[in-house]
Amino acid sequence: MTVQSDERWQDILAEIRKTLRKQQYDTWFRRVRFISSGGEELLLIVPNRFYADWLETNYRTTVEEAVQRVLGFKPYVRFEVGPEAAEPAEEAKTALEVQPAPPPPQLNKVYQLDTFVVGNCNRLAQAAARSVAECPGTVYNPLFVHSDLGMGKTHLLQAVCYRFMACHPGEAVAYVPAQQFVMELVEAQEHKALEGFRARYRSASLMALDDIHLLADRENSQEEFFHVFNELHSQKRQVVVSGDRPPQEIRGLSERLTSRLRWGLLVNLDRPNTETRLAILRQKAAARRLKVPKDVLEYVATRAHGSIRDLEAALVRLLAFASLSEKTVSMALAREALAAYASKPAAAPTVTKILDAVAAHFGLRKADLVSKKRSRSATLPRQVGMYLARHLTSLSLGEIGKYVGGRDHTTVLYACEKIEKRKDKEASVARAVEEIAKALDRDIPCGH
Repeated sequence: MTVQSDERWQDILAEIRKTLRKQQYDTWFRRVRFISSGGEELLLIVPNRFYADWLETNYRTTVEEAVQRVLGFKPYVRFEVGPEAAEPAEEAKTALEVQPAPPPPQLNKVYQLDTFVVGNCNRLAQAAARSVAECPGTVYNPLFVHSDLGMGKTHLLQAVCYRFMACHPGEAVAYVPAQQFVMELVEAQEHKALEGFRARYRSASLMALDDIHLLADRENSQEEFFHVFNELHSQKRQVVVSGDRPPQEIRGLSERLTSRLRWGLLVNLDRPNTETRLAILRQKAAARRLKVPKDVLEYVATRAHGSIRDLEAALVRLLAFASLSEKTVSMALAREALAAYASKPAAAPTVTKILDAVAAHFGLRKADLVSKKRSRSATLPRQVGMYLARHLTSLSLGEIGKYVGGRDHTTVLYACEKIEKRKDKEASVARAVEEIAKALDRDIPCGH
């Protein structure tokens, strides 16, 4: 570009505008500022890192081609974050009067649906996440994702945001951790700016609130989110929420908010089994462009039984050992690096989790398994559930029966004997027992 660089930049913007819808252009280019051009490089300043990542991934080619049409050469375009990208006062005022949309969310670009490793522990959650991102505000509204710490809730919520923005460019997205929501509310109250705070979230087409359990006993924050939820839901806009347990089990949440959160679909991210842990390790090693021997990955997968976060920590520890000691990753090094990881078996599944796994395998509701009705379709799954509970827990037959609709110990014993005989004669029954046990990351003891 020459001395008339700003004028030429306006010509480039005009070209970009021709190839995009108005919403796309206004969302992603209204706040981009031209700074300099040296040789074959074009430096553009954007408001924040998310803008930079999004433009880099989705609009680099658009800018390059527009420059080529105006200036006759294809530059290397560089996006940097800087204050120069702040909106001019009049533009900002006009935008606020029209619609005070939330700013693009701060997301980790690693957290995509394509990088979310799917297994039996999270298949339903991943499918639901894709569904609400692509067809928001319909069946699963809200979508509530719950799990223990480190199982991938944040990854899934941010992946929903990314997928939504790809499918619905220009639509406003608000991703916010619960603690940030609280801090923003406090700041808005102190500066008498509550209307702006409310408008920012109520204007979103998709709102994702992470870790709602951190709003427990915070009545003001719950009140504000309750009204945001009502506004979005009434307009058929999508709400996605995560928590460390189902909403009805979070103490300190108001009854009316809990009720709203149960309107849609509740999905759980369970602890991954060995097969899924191995797939996660392969993906994380590939992301670092590292070749780790299969037997080493299998060793790590069997040593780190906790959360996905624990699994990644074990891999990072191994790679750090290799780097610092200048050694090749091997089984010997893996044993040395992970010696601190106790090789304890995973905690035995509860009867509730066993019945959940059985219901999922046979495509039934859990209520069908514990029902007093003797429907033919539920009889085999119910007996399989009792059989697995007997061999995978330390509960007595009578205690197991209580979980399965209050049945007595003789009923449980009969079910176990029935499945034992059918396993030997019917391959489909043996396979069902094996697959459900595998989904629970357990093995049926030999001789059973």
